[in-house]
Amino acid sequence: MNNGVTMGSVSGTFARDRADSTPVTVRQLLASSSLGDIGQLLAGGEGLDAVVTDVVVGTIHGASAPLSTNAGALAVLAGGDLRADTYQVDMAIRGAAESQSAAVVLCTERTNIVLAATRLANKLKVPLIIAEHADPIVLSDALRRIVLAPQVGRSEILLGVISLLARLSPSVSTQDALIRLADLLAVDVALVNAEGALVAGAEEVGAIARGDLIDVPTTTVQGPFTFRAQPMRLARKEGPSFWIIARMREPTAARLSIVEDALTIVSWYLGARLVGDRLERERDARFRIGVLNAILSGQEGFDAGLLHNLGILGWNVDGWCTAFYLQASGESDALRVLTLTDRMSRALADHGVTGPLVERPDGWTGWTVSRLEPQASSYRETTVTLAHAVESFLSLAPNFKLHVGIGRPYLGLEGLRASLSEAKEAVTIAQAAGGMSGVQHIDEMGVRRILLGWYASDSFAEFAQTLLGPLLELDGDGTLLHTLEVYLDEESSATMAAGRLKVHRNTILNRVDRLKTLLTVDLDDPEERLAVQLACRVIRLKRGEASTL
Repeated sequence: MNNGVTMGSVSGTFARDRADSTPVTVRQLLASSSLGDIGQLLAGGEGLDAVVTDVVVGTIHGASAPLSTNAGALAVLAGGDLRADTYQVDMAIRGAAESQSAAVVLCTERTNIVLAATRLANKLKVPLIIAEHADPIVLSDALRRIVLAPQVGRSEILLGVISLLARLSPSVSTQDALIRLADLLAVDVALVNAEGALVAGAEEVGAIARGDLIDVPTTTVQGPFTFRAQPMRLARKEGPSFWIIARMREPTAARLSIVEDALTIVSWYLGARLVGDRLERERDARFRIGVLNAILSGQEGFDAGLLHNLGILGWNVDGWCTAFYLQASGESDALRVLTLTDRMSRALADHGVTGPLVERPDGWTGWTVSRLEPQASSYRETTVTLAHAVESFLSLAPNFKLHVGIGRPYLGLEGLRASLSEAKEAVTIAQAAGGMSGVQHIDEMGVRRILLGWYASDSFAEFAQTLLGPLLELDGDGTLLHTLEVYLDEESSATMAAGRLKVHRNTILNRVDRLKTLLTVDLDDPEERLAVQLACRVIRLKRGEASTL
């Protein structure tokens, strides 16, 4: 018997748009290819805009009230022997009205329906549809696929995402993985890091404002586009390190919901992948810093093992080595240093600084090598170059402080050790000067180098304790010490200090007034102000606290 529908026709029609389907009405079903070619509305036209929530199948003889417990169901009834039992049509219509069914579809000939049944359908506003020569089982299955299209589409898409991720080999790059995901979901996708910088994916998506990246999934609308940002935590008790972001143009609620679930699944996959990358980076970083420590601790000579490791790393020390220390502080930790290493390398390379770069828990160490001995005045050019590289880096790393110390050029591996030692001295003074960044060359230190010896001595530590003693006795939570430190770093600007501490300017002024009554120094005197500033640093070092500079 010709039933007028096939399983393939439905899936072919709705394969691409199921995820965007809105609730289906009886009118839409009547116009669909599944019912439109064989279905004919006999009565109840006023109920055609009823929403269909499900499709049930039965026989006209079993159509006693109620037809379904699911309001909005479409009843597909077999009526092959209806000629002898026409009253059953009235019962089906009344049952549909009582159960608030959306419509009744009778798989029978039109001539089997009497006038009384159509009048009843019109009265109760129950659409009565005849599907001649249709198999009720096949027809109901086809209609159910249309009605449940959002759920079916959701399942197909999410299963497609899982299947895609399962088939990706480890050699496939994150960029390629996101491209394939974007094609599957028909959206633009990007992966960004904690600074909001693009890691992989579509650049226009990665340009989303950093302020929109918070610890929970968010949906934001910018013009015709909707952005969904899914945070990714790579370890327990950590904040998000990355976000995966999808951009959609005016999505329906159903489509947005599917993309949200898909991003959750993808975040698990990418999270596992990025954890592996992190472990590999940490392993390599430990190896590099181990070799660096071996250089720093070397005596008169260096053993063959160290020289072998230098060869493995490709570190060049055959020439005049100029070392530099990049000291990070502010919103910084060992993990953030690790994740920002590539960006720092690019910033340095963009300004012509090439050579090894070693991660430390509080920053980076690097050096450049020249075949010829640099001129004595070349340090000025080196200082300017590194200052520009740091400025470029900090433009993409908000709230990140970075100070640089530079040593003199020395020949060979023993010379590198000497240059590293000088660079470390120089960065201490650069950081002690305060501010968000600063570059200090060892040859520019002059009297500051004398100050460094005083700053690092035990006698100055005792002096700092005595100088700040009255403050420390009353400052149980460290608020006053922190305020004093920030206030001096910002060159005694209450406005700038208030901005950094996120308090009102008057709060800073009140605290400074209190500090002036506690301390026996004149904060308006440059020399005394510098002594207090260095004393704050020493107190923090003695407490073992992370510097706030």
